[in-house]
Amino acid sequence: MGRAMAAATGDDLKSSWPEVVGWDGFTAMIKIKADRMDVYIELHTVGDAVAPGEDDHRVRLFGDRVTGLVAETPVVG
Repeated sequence: MGRAMAAATGDDLKSSWPEVVGWDGFTAMIKIKADRMDVYIELHTVGDAVAPGEDDHRVRLFGDRVTGLVAETPVVG
């Protein structure tokens, strides 16, 4: 069994977290950072206006305005 490990490429990195929909924002952030330490997380409420543009190191986390629970699947971009 070889000891060399292949370096992760962009295609190997997780880019969405549908499993965190319905979670509280703090727990969702912990999960996302556990999977992708290279991203930063922006917190928003559903309906917030956000600046356009893509960023391969950004995840926007949208929470429900009333409950604060994650309301949309967070994705890198």
